[in-house]
Amino acid sequence: MLINVYIANLAKYNEGKLVGRWVTLPMERHELKQCIRDVLGKDEEYAIHDYESPFAIGEYEDVFAINDDMEILNRYDDRLVAALCEFLGNRDEVIQALQAGEFIVYYDIDDLADVAEQMVEEGLFGHVPPSVIPYLDYGKIARDLQHDGWYLSRQLRIAVRLQS
Repeated sequence: MLINVYIANLAKYNEGKLVGRWVTLPMERHELKQCIRDVLGKDEEYAIHDYESPFAIGEYEDVFAINDDMEILNRYDDRLVAALCEFLGNRDEVIQALQAGEFIVYYDIDDLADVAEQMVEEGLFGHVPPSVIPYLDYGKIARDLQHDGWYLSRQLRIAVRLQS
């Protein structure tokens, strides 16, 4: 997963001049330092004035910390990261959940009824005789899954449940 941040020279901005540059993260630390030097020149402070990311980024956040976080997030599936960002909204919580392995995920689903059906097929509700399967109401099971903390991203076609 790549994100973009617009790094602006804060001194120039305060003078009414727009001096800055879009940077794609993650990147090598020395390259990021050079990008910031290029933007700042002899000035000392930068700010993040815009971003393209699945999580919020503050104007005065440390871009090196964001870069480090992106290196961690890139170890995981992009869709899973994006869904967790959508669900949790906070990249620190996303990283914590990913590193702890505190989640269950189903890919390529359209709704929680698809998850319910896959769970039955996998035997997660115990053995269900084949003669009973046609009578199961996956919609009702899906409602229970939603109440049990399952999150669905229709856009990403992924369902996630955080385990606590």
